[in-house]
Formats: sequence, C-alpha cells, structure tokens
Amino acid sequence: MKKRKISRSLKEKASKFVKVFGVSVLAVSMALTLTGCSQKKTVATPKQLVVWGFVDEDVIKPLITSFSKKNNLEVKYYKKDLNSSYETDALNSILSGQGPDVWAMPNDWVYRHKEMLASMPADQIKTRKLVMKDAFAEPILKDNVFDNNIYGLSPTIDVLHIFYNPTLYDAAFTNFKKNYNGADKEEISSIFRKFPVTWGEFNRIVPFLTSKNGSTIETSAVAMGTSNNVANSSDILSLLMLQNQTKMVADSLDLATFNLPIKNSAGADVFPGKNALDFYTSYSDPNSANYTWNGGMPNDIDAFVQGKVTMIFAYSTLGNRIQQQYPKFTISKALVPQIGDLNPITDYTKYTTYTVPESSPLVTKAWDFVAQLSIDEASSYKSATKELPSKKSSEEVPLAKRSSNSAPTSSEITTASTWNKGRYPVELDNLFKDAINRVVNRSQNSQAALDTSAASATELLRRTTW
Repeated sequence: MKKRKISRSLKEKASKFVKVFGVSVLAVSMALTLTGCSQKKTVATPKQLVVWGFVDEDVIKPLITSFSKKNNLEVKYYKKDLNSSYETDALNSILSGQGPDVWAMPNDWVYRHKEMLASMPADQIKTRKLVMKDAFAEPILKDNVFDNNIYGLSPTIDVLHIFYNPTLYDAAFTNFKKNYNGADKEEISSIFRKFPVTWGEFNRIVPFLTSKNGSTIETSAVAMGTSNNVANSSDILSLLMLQNQTKMVADSLDLATFNLPIKNSAGADVFPGKNALDFYTSYSDPNSANYTWNGGMPNDIDAFVQGKVTMIFAYSTLGNRIQQQYPKFTISKALVPQIGDLNPITDYTKYTTYTVPESSPLVTKAWDFVAQLSIDEASSYKSATKELPSKKSSEEVPLAKRSSNSAPTSSEITTASTWNKGRYPVELDNLFKDAINRVVNRSQNSQAALDTSAASATELLRRTTW
C-alpha cells in the first residue's frame, strides 16, 4: 500500500502519543520523512479507503460493497482486536501514512484523541439536516461532540446487562420453594419469578443462589465485589456511582469529584461514591450478608461457562462470543437492578465509535462512510451485533421506574449513561480497580481508597502533556 502524506500538525500530535507508548525510533523517523520535501510534490488521491473495526467484515459488507461501487473506491476492511497494543498499532500506522481512514475506538477514547481527529464536514451535516440532539441518544452526544464539532458516530450503543444461567437460577428457585419456610416466602418467590428490579430485591435472593461447603463457595450468585477476576468491575462501580447520583468529575474536567460529598434532601452531607464502593465490595466481604464471591474464584467469564456463578455483568459482545464458543450453553439476559423509586433509572453504556483521523487524504469520503454506517445502515449493524440503536425514536419515553425486569429493549437508550474520563480513560478505570483492591485487601477503608484514586485521577485530568 502506498504511504499517505500526513500534515506536520498531525505528525506532531501523534508523535506525542506514541512516545508515551514507547514506539520505535524507526516508526517516528518514517513519519518525519513524510514531511518536508515530500510536501512539495503533488500526491494523487488514494483509490482505497482503509477501515479499522472490531466487528466481522460480514457485518458491514453490504455497505462496503455499495459504497465502493458508488464512489469508485476500494474499501479495505481490517478486523482488529481491542487489545493492549491496538492503540499503539493505530498510531504507528497513522504516523507511517498507512491509514486508517476510518478508525474504530471505544467511546471513551474520543476525547483523548480528538486533537488528531477530523470533525464531520459542515456540508455533510447540512446535507443530512443532522441535528445531533434530536437524532442520537445522549451518550453519543456526550462522548463524541465537543465545542459543537462531531468527532465520531456509532450505529449502536451497548449497555451493561446481567447475563444469567437459567438452569442454575431455576434450580435455586426450586430448592428455595422446597426448603424455605420463612414468613416472607411468597414475597421472595415473587422476586424470583419476575427477576429482581431493585438492588434491594437482588440482595434478597443472593443467599439462595449461593452454595457453600463450609467456608468455600461452590456456586456463586453473582461475580461482583473484586476487581482482578471481574472483567467489568470498573464499569459496575461506575454504574453504581451514577445510580447514586455521584458527580464523577468537575464540569471543567480538571478535578475528580467521585470521592466528594453531596447534600441530600435534608441538607446533610452524604458520600455517594463511598456508598457505591461499599455496596460493590460487600459481595466479597465474608462478614456481609451479600457475601458470594472472592478473589479465589476463577475469572467471571470462565466461572460463568463452568457453572460456578449464576450471574455476571457483561455487554452484548460477550454474549455473542459465548454463544459462538459454547453453542449449547443457554444464556438469559436481564436489566441491571436500580436503586429504587427515589433515584432515576440509570444504565451504563459502552460502545464502538467510528472516527476519521485528520491525516486521512479521504476525510470527506471517510466521513460519508461513517455517516452511512451510523445512520443509513444502522439497523442492519444492530441486527448483527444485537446491540441497541444509537438513534432516538419518538416511541421511546423514559420510565420513572421499572415495575418488572425483562430482556433488554431499545428503551434503554433513554436511560444509558456515561461519563467523560478525560484523556486517560484506561488509567481512570484502573484507578477504580485499585480502589476496589485496597478495600478488599483492607489496606484502606472505602473513603480513603476513593480519596487516593481521586487524587491520582485529578493529576491525570490536569496533565497537559503526553
């Protein structure tokens, strides 16, 4: 593939990124070579649009075919894994002039990289009569629109759900009905039948979904309470904080505030972040009535497919992967529990955003591809990924509360939440995991653990250099 010319400004920005990741001198020198005398030459417009994504090519193959034909332009799609080297590989490729023209990234990376990204051209916004606040769900706006510029779009959003093993769940319910004779038997039976709607209801059935042999947990109710063996531990903690109405960061994005108090209706100070962390870690505390999980358990996904845990918190992509690898394994999905009537319904979202690096010589075509993927072809993408639509619908009305739990529906786009983690989203997620670890290991109490993580998070939010 021919190298593309990249601008000096882009080269300088990208160089700052790759130095952080220890990119080789060779890669940087290649980028430097692309500036200077090469800029004086006329460079032909490339005939190939390079797209990096995480989904199978079949998911967007119809768009690739139609787009190529309409634009007389080859679309080369590369399926990538979102692993520890993905970001570095992308930056190296951009520096060397190899693309991508369309760059898929996690939604919380857009703010991190927006200085390297081309915003959606004004003429495309005008032609499509695109009004973002009317067209897309709130997380799309929060994650991709800055200073009235659109830096990314997505055809779908994914929301954190409970995946549960119906065989284990039903067996526990049967055992409960057979052996439990408490006065609240019918009340708990009702929770089992409809699945827990609130966290209070959730905790009522946790003991009956937990099987122990002495002090050893043989079957856990839910993978929750630790960080090292719970894949989405930082997301679950974020969910709980947002449900508790924690203010995560200052509006100026230069101060972490998830450790600070807020005033309740009586004017007293409450610490919603601390309460969320206490609640999360209670599931790994042997002294808690919620105790059902610990650091000695396998990682949550392995434990789930091995029948050692009934419920895990996960996204649609995991469900798709499990069903491909274990086609006979039955999975049911449910909405995450809520705090109750006093707090608004809050779900937590994560998804893939499609962006266009400003170094691309095909910015207009690349943005046309992103817009078609996110708007025109969104329904086929949604059907393939089993995620939720990112576009608003007039039929979706936010609910004041949930009276029953059920399989997820598109109405969740009205309750999906996210928060801006600044330019170091991975590091902030790790700070949440560190806080969990310190509480579980009893090296700090929950408030001290959050204070420590908030101090480090603030330093990252205020960092002006890479």
